[in-house]
Amino acid sequence: MLSAVAARKAALEAQRKPELPEFPPEPLTAISVNPKNVSKRKSAGQKSRPEIKKPRKANAVRPTPKAKRADEFVDQTDMIVVDSDDEDSDSVLSTLDDFGNEAPTRRAWSPSRPVEDSSDEESPDGETLPFDMSSLFPSTSNLQKQADDAEFLSTFEPIIDENVFFLNETELALFGLSDRTTIVSITAKDSICLLGTCKLAVLQGTLSLTGTTLSASRTQHTVFAPRSSPLPILRASGQSSSTSILSRSNLSTRLQRILESETVISIQENRTGVEGLGRICRTFEGVFEPSRWQKSSTTAPFNIPGIFMITKPSKESHAFALPPSWSKALNDVTVSDVLAGTHIIKGPRNSGKSTFARTLMNHLLGSYRHVAYLECDIGQSEFTPGGMVSLNIISSPVFGPSFTHPTLPNYAHFIGSTTPRSNPSHYLDSIQALIQTYRMDIQTPAIEMMDDEDPRIQDVIPLVVNTMGWSKGLGADLNQNIDGLADATHVYDVQAPAREEYPMSASTIPMANTYGAYYSRDTMEESTAPIHILEPITSFSTAAGYTAADHRAMSILSYFHAKFPLDAVPGELGQVTARSWDTARPLCAVPPYQIDCAAALDKVVLTGSGSEDVVEDEISRVLNGAIVGLVACEPGTVDLGTVTGTGIPYTRQDSPPPPPASACVGIALVRGVSPPRIAETGAATANLQMLTPLPHPLLAKARVLVKGEMELPVWGLLDFRNFSGGKEVDPGDVAGVERDKVAFLLWGKASEGVMGAEKRRVRRNLMRRGQM
Repeated sequence: MLSAVAARKAALEAQRKPELPEFPPEPLTAISVNPKNVSKRKSAGQKSRPEIKKPRKANAVRPTPKAKRADEFVDQTDMIVVDSDDEDSDSVLSTLDDFGNEAPTRRAWSPSRPVEDSSDEESPDGETLPFDMSSLFPSTSNLQKQADDAEFLSTFEPIIDENVFFLNETELALFGLSDRTTIVSITAKDSICLLGTCKLAVLQGTLSLTGTTLSASRTQHTVFAPRSSPLPILRASGQSSSTSILSRSNLSTRLQRILESETVISIQENRTGVEGLGRICRTFEGVFEPSRWQKSSTTAPFNIPGIFMITKPSKESHAFALPPSWSKALNDVTVSDVLAGTHIIKGPRNSGKSTFARTLMNHLLGSYRHVAYLECDIGQSEFTPGGMVSLNIISSPVFGPSFTHPTLPNYAHFIGSTTPRSNPSHYLDSIQALIQTYRMDIQTPAIEMMDDEDPRIQDVIPLVVNTMGWSKGLGADLNQNIDGLADATHVYDVQAPAREEYPMSASTIPMANTYGAYYSRDTMEESTAPIHILEPITSFSTAAGYTAADHRAMSILSYFHAKFPLDAVPGELGQVTARSWDTARPLCAVPPYQIDCAAALDKVVLTGSGSEDVVEDEISRVLNGAIVGLVACEPGTVDLGTVTGTGIPYTRQDSPPPPPASACVGIALVRGVSPPRIAETGAATANLQMLTPLPHPLLAKARVLVKGEMELPVWGLLDFRNFSGGKEVDPGDVAGVERDKVAFLLWGKASEGVMGAEKRRVRRNLMRRGQM
């Protein structure tokens, strides 16, 4: 083996000295070079030298260079084997750096490269991490690789009536349950990797689930485990706890043996209809079931529909693994019943920032009754659709990706885009208004009566701030302003995946403190809050074939198909989360609300790039098929819009309502706009057909519509009833809309008479002069 630099030097030396060197007494095993396969191309800065051409014999193999040169590389660890038989070895050596490591290839600049539409403005190729994080965390750099290479994800061996008990009707009545339930006894050596949906409760002992420790209680936790996100693993936490809600009086004779077990859980069927979202968005079809390549390593030992146990890893299934740096940071969180902490999570895209924010929130819920979650990442929001900053008061742990728990925000402001690039001032004003609301109304709530049954703290509420992944240029300035507004007590900096070609400067090398966290010399003087440097985790969704755009589309579709209680309104400490989905009908078959613009709307505002160019006569065409934010404003804070000839109150070049005096209650889809008509007052008016899952009390408050840059995904326009997974539709189903009659879609080639309707031809061979 030989490094790339040494291989090139050996090839040049062999060209200048055609004489054959003497072989050493013993064969050298540290060098195996075939000069025929070594590149002879010279770099740009290398001087050309005359070549000495000598006749050589056919099939002759040039021996190894001089032995004294080979001794320098005997103990070298960074080696590569140059023994390829490919004729063009230049491409191999060009992808290797000076240390023999494989360097990432970057695509040349091209004007046809698509623009990222997320708040994470940087492309993966633009990430420049200054140093290799594996040197900081040598034991965890290959954490997920080791987890994937493990022989088994689940070591639990189910044995009926010994560690797995199927409850009959009599036993269900003793537990006060009605749905199908299975009791499982887990030891410290057992691990269970779940796939699917279920309700889970800890009956005895403690359970570790995705970095969260659950104690015995009557609370049933909803678990969503699709293949598009890391799969949860159930383990006995090992913490000493004698809590149990089991008693011999409620147990039959065959169940009394579970009282001697360390951890006892119940797994219950969970019928929510979330699996039907895969029928609407075909990218996620069958994510709650094992794929056909996984069926040999999947079992269903719990006799519960919709839940499976994964025994062996695969490329489509990745188990959740908590890195030690994350575990250390969670254990360092101090709990106080006097002062609530503010935890801010920063980091670039695809580094696990949102996953850690969810894990931290679940960890805090083990000590606090409520946790406030401020979502600043408008590209991939946790509880709401993208395009809005929101403040949610969470009271129960969340186990599942974002599309499995759509929640009505307690306080929110509509931005209208998945990036704050077009209106950064409104983005910062909205975040500032939410932080002020938290400080004044939420941080120290007024508790009339203390609940002695729940030992968790309830008179203070901590705050978790999840920032966006746009960490350069304007995004870095916005994140810096968010740091100043939040005044964090704990800062968690998730590093980007390491790249060795970017050496780290001495001023940014983190150093450990006495608390186990890591401080940066550049930021130590600016902030007194402890800064925890966290290692990144593998992007599980990308490895499984799901992009950020796929998750945004799924989140919006999940929101529009979610079923919220019709009379539920989120209060100051209330949480309203959808528990079921209506996926029997597509959006084109759902009856819409009919809104009279003259009676129900005060104003229509357009925001985003190009909105100032929309004239009054074109507002009906702009709203047709658009996603709008429903904004409720305080009386007297906004001026009424001018009623145009289309019957819609719209004023050109107007700004959104001020965040301190307004709040976004949700989003809606304008499915159609009627032609203008003359109302009783003599003014023109129009009707809007809107689709929204919001409860009726919230709709009555929203009298301002804000239209941004967001659009409904194509999956939401289609009628999936005509085709379902290659099978014929059931005769009882309502006939779907024909493909050619779907609104807002044009199939096939456009009309030749329309200028610009042809498909644009993109040239990808254009380069700058410096790239030639």
